[in-house]
Amino acid sequence: MASLQHSALKVRESVSLSVPTDRFASLSVPTDRFPRTDGRPRRTLSLTRKYEVAALLPDLTITHRSHVAPATPLFEDATCAFARGTLIRTARGPVAVEDLLPGAYLDTPRGAQPVMWIGSGTFVPGTADDVTSLTSLTRITQDAFGIARPEGELLVGPAAHMVVRRDKFTRLIGRDSVLAPVRDYTDGDRIFEVTPGGAVQLYHLMLPHHSTIRVGNVEMESYHPGKGVVAKMGPNTRALFLSLFPNLESLEDFGDLAMPRTTREVIDSLTLG
Repeated sequence: MASLQHSALKVRESVSLSVPTDRFASLSVPTDRFPRTDGRPRRTLSLTRKYEVAALLPDLTITHRSHVAPATPLFEDATCAFARGTLIRTARGPVAVEDLLPGAYLDTPRGAQPVMWIGSGTFVPGTADDVTSLTSLTRITQDAFGIARPEGELLVGPAAHMVVRRDKFTRLIGRDSVLAPVRDYTDGDRIFEVTPGGAVQLYHLMLPHHSTIRVGNVEMESYHPGKGVVAKMGPNTRALFLSLFPNLESLEDFGDLAMPRTTREVIDSLTLG
């Protein structure tokens, strides 16, 4: 463990040649949204977004890369779970998510696991597009789920999923817990949607094996794109998406989900009926 963490301090910088150098250009509005000079309408393209990734490579070096990709849930969900300042429980204690490096060990139900990949994107208020999911964030107040759950306020993005436990699950699905989107549990009181007035940096974390991590003392999932999503990708999208993960040879390397994902609607229909 110690040798892995020591080796992970060797950092190699690599930046995609197609990426603008302006670090604040997190969103790009295609120029073809403006009228053509010949009077014909231009084809409207989707918004693109700048994504930052850091990955632990097989030789135990860390690579940092920037990518420009579509502002769609497929790409946004890989980077937009936990806001800057969120405390993540590591083997050495809580650490702010922006201070984590690949190679750091996190506490999980499967034991300590090293962070293999960190993705980051930026929430920009007032962004309107038909496909983006990043239109608001979710604020969780202190003790929203019980005493010290969370220990302080949390701000999360649409990719944040938390563990939901119900006694009936064991009889229905053979296990007592599932994963559900945090935003499904907004109640306007303890958990509610917010639109910050300025940009907010967001992060997500990938482990060698999909699991749950402690985020402000709330169990939330590490990153995994989901089996169904991967199967539906076309070859071009698949190649672009895989380029965000230099630590993987194929998307099948994500492995299996640690527990089922569902929605609050399904949970309520199973447990309240």
